Amino acid sequence: MKHTIFGYMPTGEEVRIYTLKNDNASVSIMTRGATIVDFTVFGVSIVGGFDDFETYLLDTSHQGAIIGRVANRIGGAQFTMDGKTYHVPKNNNGNCLHGGRGFDYRLFTVKEVTDNSITLCYTSADGEEGFPSCLHVAVTYTLVGTSLRIDYVATPEGKTPIILTNHSYFNLDGFGGTVLNHTVKMYADIYTELNDELIPTGRRLPVQGTVYDLNTPTKLGERINGEFKGYDIYFHANPQTFATFDKKRLGLLAEVDNGKLKLKTYTDQPGAQLYTANTMGKGPAFKGGVKKINYGAFCIETHTEPDCISRGEEWYGADDTYTQTTVYEVSKI
Repeated sequence: MKHTIFGYMPTGEEVRIYTLKNDNASVSIMTRGATIVDFTVFGVSIVGGFDDFETYLLDTSHQGAIIGRVANRIGGAQFTMDGKTYHVPKNNNGNCLHGGRGFDYRLFTVKEVTDNSITLCYTSADGEEGFPSCLHVAVTYTLVGTSLRIDYVATPEGKTPIILTNHSYFNLDGFGGTVLNHTVKMYADIYTELNDELIPTGRRLPVQGTVYDLNTPTKLGERINGEFKGYDIYFHANPQTFATFDKKRLGLLAEVDNGKLKLKTYTDQPGAQLYTANTMGKGPAFKGGVKKINYGAFCIETHTEPDCISRGEEWYGADDTYTQTTVYEVSKI
């Protein structure tokens, strides 16, 4: 497997990029944040990233990284577990987003490599970003044909919340234009209502008759107007199709295509956040100097419901193991 030095952490540690490759696809993984820096399929680079490590240090949009200890938002940047209140970083309108300076800022170590896979590990210390208990995390990327599989395993030494995801930004045209002409289909009948700070209100509502009804193929830009600014919403999966990946059965949650390529997202998670990069038009440029623009990409972040830890969900103890599998499958149309 090809690997190169990409840069150095502010504390001096070496950061490397490892590349998995076959005849039709390649994926490059950076050890900082176990980050997908490139995913090229049929000659098209479909995941956002940067040319140099220094730009990753400047960027705050979580491009391609593993997110933890808790993905998405925690309301009020605090939660109470077993009678004790834990305070986590207020980095998003008084709430905690993506674990504060979470796993995407941390250096993973390479545990194992094969011809088509790489496993990276990180140990999150007790108290890191305010979260209790030490947590051992392993993430495995496997490239099979033009499918990229991500397997997560996390084992805590004591009780702690765990919600992990990958934060890749996709554009099936390659980067430079918007994804508003991409067509999306979500296998989901219910969405989580959010308040103005994107924190769940406690209501789960049917998508029928709303802008979130994507049960039939719909252009991502079809409903975006002055009132509706774009998608940043959690969909509850209702898969109609299942596929088995190395003996693991996953449900089809989403399909996105641009008329040339189709990206299918399979997962064992109960849903995902669909985000259309509504405010991405700022920050450092992508690879090749391509300027970031609003609606220049989309994310499908597979995980459990936002802020569910505040009602006692997704807590794991020392005898528990967190697992997740998501597959991004790309094909020609």
